[in-house]
Amino acid sequence: LTDLPGELLELILCCDVLGAADIGRVSCTCRRLREACQPRGKVWRERFRLRWPSLLKYYSHSDSVSWLEEYKARHNAGLEAQRIVASFSKRFFSEHVPCDGFSDIETLGCPSHFFEDELMCILNMEGR
Repeated sequence: LTDLPGELLELILCCDVLGAADIGRVSCTCRRLREACQPRGKVWRERFRLRWPSLLKYYSHSDSVSWLEEYKARHNAGLEAQRIVASFSKRFFSEHVPCDGFSDIETLGCPSHFFEDELMCILNMEGR
């Protein structure tokens, strides 16, 4: 892999059969592959686009974005949203919803569109 031209290496690393964990593992093997998988580069942008295509509308092509950090933030927001939604039935089984019942959502510390996107994913899951 390290002997391939950079453009071809990027095309291979952007392949949709590879996951984020695969890209992380590849980037740990050597300096050349780590540089190909740089956080602000095409590979992590493509990972983000493949996983959450509806979120790209929040970014400009001229923005200098660390796609790796955005990927991590969106992934963590998704895990947090799933945890919060799973706790709803226990907390809100009665008809009375406490005033501070949604305070954990308000203090997430991630962009609100990440949380909204995960809620839409949960709502659109089969069997729900």
